Amino acid sequence: MPIAILPAIATRLAKIETSLESIDAYELSIQLDQLVGSAELSFNERLGCQAEILGLRFAPVRGDDRGPWDSYFGPVFSGQREDGEIVHVPDAKAIGSEIIEYWKKRSEQTFHPVLRARYADLAWEIGQIWNREHRANDRIDLPRDLAQRSIDAHLETIDNGLSHSEHQAWEFLERALELALHIHDSNRVERAKCAAFEQGRRQRAAGESGYWWRLDNMVWARKGLDLTAAERAEIISWLDEALEIHSDIYNERHFDPHQAQMAADRLRRWHDKLGHPERGISVIKKAGAAFEAIAAKTNALTATAWLQDLSARYRHAGLMEDAARVDAVIKARSQEVEASMTRHEVKVEVPQEKMDQWLDILLKDSLEISLGRIAVHMMTNEGRLRQMVEDSAANAPLHAHIPMSIMGESGFTRATIGSVKDDMPGRMLNMAATLIGHSAPWLHIALDQTKTRWAMDTNRLLAWLSQSPLFSPSSNGLLREGIDAWFAEDHVKSVHLLVPQAEAALREWLSTLGESPMEEDRRAGGFKVIGMGDVLRTKSFKEQVHPTLTHHLRAFYVDPKGLNLRNRIAHGLASPEILNCGTANWVIHSLIAIRTFAHLKM
Repeated sequence: MPIAILPAIATRLAKIETSLESIDAYELSIQLDQLVGSAELSFNERLGCQAEILGLRFAPVRGDDRGPWDSYFGPVFSGQREDGEIVHVPDAKAIGSEIIEYWKKRSEQTFHPVLRARYADLAWEIGQIWNREHRANDRIDLPRDLAQRSIDAHLETIDNGLSHSEHQAWEFLERALELALHIHDSNRVERAKCAAFEQGRRQRAAGESGYWWRLDNMVWARKGLDLTAAERAEIISWLDEALEIHSDIYNERHFDPHQAQMAADRLRRWHDKLGHPERGISVIKKAGAAFEAIAAKTNALTATAWLQDLSARYRHAGLMEDAARVDAVIKARSQEVEASMTRHEVKVEVPQEKMDQWLDILLKDSLEISLGRIAVHMMTNEGRLRQMVEDSAANAPLHAHIPMSIMGESGFTRATIGSVKDDMPGRMLNMAATLIGHSAPWLHIALDQTKTRWAMDTNRLLAWLSQSPLFSPSSNGLLREGIDAWFAEDHVKSVHLLVPQAEAALREWLSTLGESPMEEDRRAGGFKVIGMGDVLRTKSFKEQVHPTLTHHLRAFYVDPKGLNLRNRIAHGLASPEILNCGTANWVIHSLIAIRTFAHLKM
């Protein structure tokens, strides 16, 4: 079926070809789209618009992610419809064979190297997507010279200075090299490599240092690409120059510790590869000094974030003294962070009538049934947590895309949580921790009223817990001490005594499921019990214990993305501020929940 190109579009393209002006593909697609306007198009004309306008909108995909089609070209936008269907704009799988054949012909006809490279590359890449989706007799012929034509056109663009920008020039060079390596064309590999070195030299001679990293990006660890000793030395000299410029704190125009660190990382891998690890250590120290200098002049929150990254870099390089010095600064400046934070309070008023109704439902029938209801109804729920995360993302989409860092008591980051898209489990654990905090007043009221309505004291609570074999008679002494401390409002003592008892109960539960809570201790030459986190991760727990309880306990006790109480207690990291009434109540709740859920059928 013939493809029809609108006269206005044909005229604009002809002008570009005769003038050999520089082109930005996406900007040109917008110009051509405006020429179409609101005109009613025939089927063949719509195909023509797809070929010329949509063809210019496919965006190169860089990095390890090859996009939805495992291709050099990807969409400029991807989204999800209400029915759950994923939509890509433009969509490579919606491109028909007639358009791909059109691109093949256009790549042979056009004079403009940017357009020639684009048409040939589109036919080569999207033609492969087509062929993967169709039977052998429907496949499109994609001769090797399509890729060669694209390579030659990309290099011609560079030679004639037709790149729209320096960024585009490097994109074209990298694509030319990538294609040449892919089709094993050694002659074109060499041409692309030499063109890249020439581009770097031109920029360096002109004092343009903004893209100092592009050449290194292109050639590092490329299979099939050979570098001479002189070429390696040239790359290293350029990286050295970048490190020198960006690490000079007295050079206000160019000082940039982030770029200095990037240059140092690249230099170190080169020096390691060439057998000079001591030089790699030297550049890490040089860039590190720049970061330490700027961190001393910035606010405490930013400084601690930068220095934590630097501490890890020093450790990886074996610079333990430098790491220790930085760690000391982090701890000192974390106190500044804490001092700068302000407390905000929000009052929530609940009518007494509604509170009484809630308590009547929760605490009716008997002490035992009331405790069971408290266990179930006060627990975080995975379904609710997911919905809360999704609602929060809808209300604050920017926050949903930004990773979160959780700071520990010593000023170091305890955990990093990715975006909602990349780390929903982490977001849910963090939301669980938030919900536990917000629900603490309600749990306090429920437990306080349980004491009053059912005359609950240490003896009655301990007797109910001890009905379960998970709480062995041998632990009753410590359980009693911990529960006594809770009733006496000695929160520090109760938390420290009862958290290990909760862990012991979970190990006992694991034994009842037919799995040993022991593991080999090779260092000591014996066996040791596994910790709470390992218990919750066992196959038996995952398959036989209610997931609501497991998730809640993870969030409260052992996951750094949650409250991580067990590990903070065990390692002496819990600050006095968290060892309060609310925390003690939640520990009591966990004991009640373990007792309750252990007797529920999945």
